[in-house]
Amino acid sequence: MILCEHCGVELDKGMKICPLCGRTSGTEPVGEKPEQSDYYPSDIISVHKEERRKHLWEISGIIAFSGIVVCTIVDFELSKKISWSLFADTSVAAAWICLTLILLAFKKYFIVIPGLLITILTMLFLFDLISGSLTWFYPIGLPITVAFFVSVTIITLLWKIAHFRGFNILAIAFLILSLFCMVTEAFIDKYAFNSIEIRWSAIVAVSILPIALLLLFVQYRMKRGNRLDSYFHV
Repeated sequence: MILCEHCGVELDKGMKICPLCGRTSGTEPVGEKPEQSDYYPSDIISVHKEERRKHLWEISGIIAFSGIVVCTIVDFELSKKISWSLFADTSVAAAWICLTLILLAFKKYFIVIPGLLITILTMLFLFDLISGSLTWFYPIGLPITVAFFVSVTIITLLWKIAHFRGFNILAIAFLILSLFCMVTEAFIDKYAFNSIEIRWSAIVAVSILPIALLLLFVQYRMKRGNRLDSYFHV
C-alpha cells in the first residue's frame, strides 16, 4: 500500500499524483510511519473550493470587463455618443460586484447582505440619474429595495437561530413575502396615485396565509411524532 505523503490518502500502485490534494507524492510503504502532514482531507477540499471560487471570480471579472468594453464601443460606433451602454455597463458592473461579494465573502452574511444592498441601491440611483433626473429612485426604488433586504435579513437570521429548520422557516418566509408585497403596493400607489389602496397585495396575503399555516402544522405536528394520516383518516 502506498500513501500520499501530504494528505495520507491511499494511492494505487504507480500513481505519482494524489487525486485528492493534486500534489506529487512520494511512495511510503504502509509498514513505515509516514511523515506527519499539516494537511487533512477536509482542509484540502476546503482549499479547493476556495480556489474554484477565486478562479470563477477571475473569469467573471474578465467577462464583465469585456462586456462593458464591447457595449461601450458598439454604442459609440452606432450613435457617435454614449447612451444606452451606460445602463448596460452599470448593470454588468453591479452584477459582477454582487458575484464578487457572494464568492469572496462566502457565508459572511453581515458583509454580503449590506454589500448587496448598497450595490443594488447604487445601480438604481445611477439608472434614475442617467435617465435625466431623479424621479422614481427616492419614492419607489429606495424604500422597496430596503424593504426587500430587510425581509431577506429577517429570514436569514431566523434560519441561523432556529433550533428546528424546516417547513417553519418556509412558512415564515411566505408570511414575510406577503408583507413585502403590501409594502411594495403601498409605495407604488403613493407614487402613482398619491393615495394608498391595498388591493392585489391583500389577495396575495390571503392566498399565502393558508399555505403558511399548513406548513407550520406539518412542521410541528411531525416534530412531535404525530402522523398526518391520523388527522385526515387516510
